[in-house]
Amino acid sequence: MGVQELLARLRAATTCLDVESALAAFEDAMGPRMSWVPVGRENNCGTIQASSDPGRALVERVTNAIDAVMEMEHEHHQGQPLCLSPKEAASAWLNVPSAGLSGMTPRARQQLADRVVVTVKAGEDRQSRTVVIRDNGVGLTPQEMPSTILSLSESNKLQKHYLAGAYGQGGSATYAVSRYSLIMCRRRGATHVGFTVVRYEDLPPTLFKMGRYVYLTLDASVLAADATDDFAPGTEVVHFGYDLTKYPSPVGPNSVYGLMNCVLFDPLLPVWLEDQVHRYRRVIKGSRNALNGAIDEGDDTSHGPSLSHNAPQYHVELADFGRVGIEYWVLDSPRDPKSKPIAAFVNPYRPIVLSMLGQSHGEMPLSVIRRDAELPYLATRLVCHVDCNDLTPQAKRVLFVSNREGAREGQLYERIRQEVIRALSSDDELARLNQEARERGLRERDEQTQQAVRQEVARLLRLEGMRVTERVGPRRTDRPEDVRPGGRGRRGPRDLRLIEIHDPPTYIRVLGEPLRFHPGQRRYVRIETDASSEYHSAHEPSRSRVNIVLPDSILRLAGTTPLSGGRMRAVCDASEGASPGQVGRMRVELSRPGLPVLSCEVNVEVVPTPLARPGQTDLSLPNFEVVPVDPSEDRWGALDWPDDVAQVASHAQMEDGKLWVYYSTAFPRYAERRSLLERRDPALADSFTSRYEIWVAVHSLLLHQDEEQGLPWASDGGMSDEVAAAIERKERCRLAAVAAMVAAREVVGLSQMAADE
Repeated sequence: MGVQELLARLRAATTCLDVESALAAFEDAMGPRMSWVPVGRENNCGTIQASSDPGRALVERVTNAIDAVMEMEHEHHQGQPLCLSPKEAASAWLNVPSAGLSGMTPRARQQLADRVVVTVKAGEDRQSRTVVIRDNGVGLTPQEMPSTILSLSESNKLQKHYLAGAYGQGGSATYAVSRYSLIMCRRRGATHVGFTVVRYEDLPPTLFKMGRYVYLTLDASVLAADATDDFAPGTEVVHFGYDLTKYPSPVGPNSVYGLMNCVLFDPLLPVWLEDQVHRYRRVIKGSRNALNGAIDEGDDTSHGPSLSHNAPQYHVELADFGRVGIEYWVLDSPRDPKSKPIAAFVNPYRPIVLSMLGQSHGEMPLSVIRRDAELPYLATRLVCHVDCNDLTPQAKRVLFVSNREGAREGQLYERIRQEVIRALSSDDELARLNQEARERGLRERDEQTQQAVRQEVARLLRLEGMRVTERVGPRRTDRPEDVRPGGRGRRGPRDLRLIEIHDPPTYIRVLGEPLRFHPGQRRYVRIETDASSEYHSAHEPSRSRVNIVLPDSILRLAGTTPLSGGRMRAVCDASEGASPGQVGRMRVELSRPGLPVLSCEVNVEVVPTPLARPGQTDLSLPNFEVVPVDPSEDRWGALDWPDDVAQVASHAQMEDGKLWVYYSTAFPRYAERRSLLERRDPALADSFTSRYEIWVAVHSLLLHQDEEQGLPWASDGGMSDEVAAAIERKERCRLAAVAAMVAAREVVGLSQMAADE
């Protein structure tokens, strides 16, 4: 067998057995001329096996294919104009709008997607698929392949700012989840195709701790065959035996389609996905573009997702770290209350995406929305995107790991998390939507009954030796000072009415006078006006008709949010050197063509930095309300409770300084006892429910106290949101079982006493 025949058989192969048969025949023909050379270096397992997710490894290979297209465009345009980022290059050379792929027509996206095609073939089974990644990019010669596509940690992309990759090793992670990888490259204008096969080679365990990844050579060189008409210039990588066990579905979060849209959140170029297993062909355009209304053939809707709210991207300064862009979307309430509509776009347990160069590099957990921003009813509907392209190079190194599978938790991660909390917590429309969702279908509870429950809870806690006081104890310290419980409602509830827009506008005002800052504090200052959104551009301040004048000795403007529905926010930083007692004036101006300028001024004060309160043994007894939840209610889905009613008993959530305690009316231990008592006497059943609610409330308040005081057993220890939620649910189910037993004995005992009397 010669080189030409080997290439033909490898291209025709559909299974790992086909590849093994072709390689065996070639080895018989070539003998010692055929050899296997380590990929990059001898000790290459650590680098190649760094990725933990076969899906993300596949995306890295797709990113390399996109880079190959951009490299070809760079050569075609002779590097002109000079582009200092991949987005600039895509805009200059391929006419991709600056706003992203959502700004293109479906036809234009499809034509551009022809440049990179991903094909998933059946292979042997879902643990052994055949995956093909084809690009019509710059291609490579056989001589170039060892130092590029077959290299590890080389610097061949390090100075190419128009490419997304840096070290040329990301795609190599696919070798770890493939039995064989066929790589074929043809340089544009070349008459030969360079090709090789990569596999894992076991080494003698008595001599080596582990094996290595190697590629096929002939006479110590990458193989070269005459190019045929059906192999166009570019690169084609075929992975045989690719493990896609984790992605069995045709669409959704457990599919290759969902994975690629989620990880390629805002890709430079669209990509075709041809899924021969599930028999469809669709354009991958990224979740961000889908959320912004981009529609392609095969999408679930013809009009894009229905949104309740959308905050277009705006940028905020992070001092020496550079700046980040923040945007978010709230999907409409689903028809099925138990569904998670955001699962079509992101990991529903980690819906805050940190991206760089359009690819997801990290995520933040659901708890940031549900708990820290106090928006639990929007947690299954809200997607937030943090664009990290404008961070400084040093900040990017601090924040992201090289395999692009996560963000390092540290000072910068925490700074960004706090910024997201501020952004979400200060948005009046989010607060209104959360309140609306909470009140939808909320049954009215008799205030006297609620007061009786509160009094009995306090009595029981005092019997346990606790000094139950009014609101005392430390505040949470894991969220910004200006959005902690009590901060939002300190001057009463927000005015969440809809603002009627006029043109020309008639007013502009700053809310919350006087504005109090402590030195170094960042606050989102709320501004209202009846002007339309065209009057302010957060992206291009020079085009804005809203002018914000701050007292320089006290405040600095770090950014603004877009104007939407008559509301916007100014991100203001108080100087670290500001002294308590300093005062100034903040002025906002709104210019109107041919009309006088509208303005508003408010006082600004510098106050002392609040001291952290020490932990106390007194129980802080906040205002609370106990609410029953039936599986048929929308609230069940909003709380993200499972279908199995035996797996959830209760949940507590602090919102606007009030602790809402929800309990399941279908929890078996509760439901069975109530049913037995109802058959005996409905009044007994009602009394049982009241006693049960009291014990559930006591437990929730104790857990809340532990969390507020930061006790060690209240910490999640760095575990994932899913694991932490599962542990808390088990704890609450155990308590609920005991509460049902105790409440039943209490009411039966009282009933017996009454009968004896």
